[in-house]
Amino acid sequence: MLQVKQFDGGFTAQNNDVKNCEAIVFAESVRSGRTMLQVIQYVLNEDDTDTNLLCACETLQQEIVNVYTSTILESYLDAELYKVQHNK
Repeated sequence: MLQVKQFDGGFTAQNNDVKNCEAIVFAESVRSGRTMLQVIQYVLNEDDTDTNLLCACETLQQEIVNVYTSTILESYLDAELYKVQHNK
């Protein structure tokens, strides 16, 4: 599902169907001979002419950030809990 938000400078869109976004970026990856991460970086930094691909890349970028943030927080909290439980 595409979610469009308005802000002072214009609009931003996010596709909440991550699997669909993966398929879009994967197809571009196969077509261009790049990895999916290379496609995301190229589209976000250099060529944003394909709005469907841009939206998919932005969604996947946010998903990657969310997963890594969650993983880092879990590791930190596990370490802190270990310290508390073992009085260290």
